[in-house]
Amino acid sequence: MPLQPVASLTLDADQQHIIGRLDRLASALSAGETPSGLYLYGSVGRGKTWLCDRFFEQLPTSAKRRVHFHSFFRQLHRDIWSHRARDPAASRHSVDRAVAALLDGIDLLYFDEFHVQDSGDAALVLRVLDEVLASDVTLVATSNYAPADLLPGPFHHVFEGGIQLIEHNLDVVQLGGDHDYRRGGAGVSRGGFADGSWCTLTASAQPRSAALSRPTLSEQTQLTAGGHRFTARRTQGRQLWFSFAELCERDSSVADYLHWAMDYDVWVVDGVPLMADATPQAAKRFANLVDVLCDRDATLHILSDHSLDAVFDRSRLPLDSARTASRLALLGSPPAIHTQR
Repeated sequence: MPLQPVASLTLDADQQHIIGRLDRLASALSAGETPSGLYLYGSVGRGKTWLCDRFFEQLPTSAKRRVHFHSFFRQLHRDIWSHRARDPAASRHSVDRAVAALLDGIDLLYFDEFHVQDSGDAALVLRVLDEVLASDVTLVATSNYAPADLLPGPFHHVFEGGIQLIEHNLDVVQLGGDHDYRRGGAGVSRGGFADGSWCTLTASAQPRSAALSRPTLSEQTQLTAGGHRFTARRTQGRQLWFSFAELCERDSSVADYLHWAMDYDVWVVDGVPLMADATPQAAKRFANLVDVLCDRDATLHILSDHSLDAVFDRSRLPLDSARTASRLALLGSPPAIHTQR
């Protein structure tokens, strides 16, 4: 079952190689087989998600499920607590039951943006991998990390069992090359997330777009999430406007972003500082926000006194920030805007 080409795009040799691997996997699944899964990794912006999304969409079966790292863990934690609430005596089986619900009725599980960066999550990811790979469900995963590089740092040993499971049970394939196709707009179709913009403000300003006119104090709205109250600068129709300080320097979470993204598909975040000047927690929350909005294909507008390259000065940031910078490169880059604040 060859993947249908996109006439307007020219794939490079490394991407063509991955197309061949996905074609073979699709043929095996279409024939009713349970082939070894695929773990596809490579540097940011190489097209891993784009290729696997096309494979997933064109696979002629409804017995398939696509999950993203952040939304997956939110739902998993919900299911675990739900099982524990219904049957406290069987709480130790709650993870097994939650994973069984995830796998119910499917032959293929596609896990996009697989990564393990928190030692607290590592044990749970290991349990999930163990259950999935012991089942008759084929697993496909994309990642910026080779298996051996998952959970980098002093707690790397905590996930060694998971690395072994991936390497021994999945076809581990690298999408080679280092050209980031998100940068420069080549081959990128506009829409959704890519309809957003990065507005570099100078000498203080009102963006020219009426949709990005600065909110007044009277437009402030209180939103509640996770037991905390947050002040949005504007909620208007499907648009949600936050300052970086209110959204990321405070104790917001991925669950909050996922919840708000159900009601708002146009987001504006202003006052985005140099990431090297933000607290590590705020920088991580901002990265998580970009991940969530990109996966949900929500439109994001950023207002900052700095250019994207300055905000993500790679010489001063951890390696993982490259994913966030690559995704934000999809946003339009209008000329510097001069206005009065």
